[in-house]
Amino acid sequence: MWRHLTPSLLFNSAVFLQGAILFGLDTGSFGSLQALPSFLSRFGVADGHGAFQLPVARKALMNSLPWIGKLTGCFGSELFIENAGYKRTMYAAASIQIVALIIELTAHHWVQFTVGRIIAYFAVGLVENAVPSYNAETSPAATRGILSGSIMMVTSLGNLWGAGMSQAYATDTTERGWMVPTAMQFIPAIGLLGLVPWTPESPRWLILKGRREEAQTALDRIRPAEDVQTGATVAEAEAIGNLLEESQTSDQGSWLDLFRGNYLRRTWISATLFVLEQMNGNQFVQSYAATFYVQEGMGPMSFTYSMVGQVVGVVGCAIGLVLLDISGRRPLLIYGSAICTFLLYLASGLGTVPSMNQNEVNTTLACFILLPAFTRISASNNAFLTGAEIGGVRMRKKIMAFGTACDVTGAFLVTFVTPYILPSLGSGIGWIFGSVAAFSTIWGFLFFPELKGRSLEEVDELFEAKLGARQFKRYETHGAGQLIATLEKHGLGDEKPGKEGLELSDANAKHKHVEIA
Repeated sequence: MWRHLTPSLLFNSAVFLQGAILFGLDTGSFGSLQALPSFLSRFGVADGHGAFQLPVARKALMNSLPWIGKLTGCFGSELFIENAGYKRTMYAAASIQIVALIIELTAHHWVQFTVGRIIAYFAVGLVENAVPSYNAETSPAATRGILSGSIMMVTSLGNLWGAGMSQAYATDTTERGWMVPTAMQFIPAIGLLGLVPWTPESPRWLILKGRREEAQTALDRIRPAEDVQTGATVAEAEAIGNLLEESQTSDQGSWLDLFRGNYLRRTWISATLFVLEQMNGNQFVQSYAATFYVQEGMGPMSFTYSMVGQVVGVVGCAIGLVLLDISGRRPLLIYGSAICTFLLYLASGLGTVPSMNQNEVNTTLACFILLPAFTRISASNNAFLTGAEIGGVRMRKKIMAFGTACDVTGAFLVTFVTPYILPSLGSGIGWIFGSVAAFSTIWGFLFFPELKGRSLEEVDELFEAKLGARQFKRYETHGAGQLIATLEKHGLGDEKPGKEGLELSDANAKHKHVEIA
């Protein structure tokens, strides 16, 4: 894995991941923003005791309506990327985000602020599809887990940044108390506009558009120098191009193809993961942690606990990222979901105690603070990574777009319904999300396939073989996808046992016999 993490590859990944910070900042700040006195005095209503509150219906709408914008962005992302490419899609997302922020910061009514968030979430829908897909297409198989799956860790950093800004202005009653945390979103948007021009377009997208020379240049730029010198990047570009031509993938399929043949199974897996990612407690913590702690009587410490939870989420994401390409995807989903189930059921069980002592209160608090780490390790990292890779050659962008649309649907349900049930359930809300986590554990064991170390093109052969979920890990592929995976892992000329001759094209488009591990 480490051999393939070239400075150029890391730079490109980091630049695109600024898009994830956009989303993380918004959700991280707004989850705490709606509890800030400065925000409540601008967009809330007086409660008759000199304080301001957001009515339940208004809070539900302000949290849930933006997901409509994200849903539109998710479905529109495939069209954006397919026609304009990844770089131009990021330009569009950054520009839309800047417009949305101007609308939010000039708002004097909650409706205008919410309209701004709807527009911002359209940009989020674009980046949530473009970022993991770009990193998946530029990364070799050995590093795809850590690079493509890193969107959630960077989103978590954005969450932490946003929560930290709200914590800093927790007692500020002036306008800057909510405007400064909101304005922080300008930073990654401007960063995208300034840095994306210095990154290459996806080689696979360029090959699909018939621009092979540009694709070759891009591959030479992001792969290790020894792979360029030995001709491995030339062989990789030729193999990808030949596979695209043979499978006629210039036709990227229709939306109905998502529900036909073996694509139906892939669509179902991706969609289920994205729904679980939102409904296993992750979205509840992101949107309502501060509100929950205030309701539970934590007072000003509520914002501190919310921020600590964000830190724990970042740590969990980082651990999960490292393990994705070591232990694989399946163990993280199964065991991580089991721990989520335990934490949520424990907190809910303690919540039934009529009068909890301090130790029981602390345990309940610890359960909700630790929860983000395991929601990220289990479903969140896996959802975005799997969505970006499971579609194979032909339907990758559409399956990713449909999956993130399901992600929006799950988030909408959680953010809209929670304000109505949280006051009466309190920590008992864990029974609901814990049951989803329990389902995720069972579902992962029975249906979730292992795609660690596979090339994007190799995925098609795996699903065509109609394997059971537990058979994916040991199945040996033999097609062009396996060739690309070998080139990505080992390059050319490695002295390894079990070598076999393969026909590859060289830089002059002349066929020669090369030995490859």
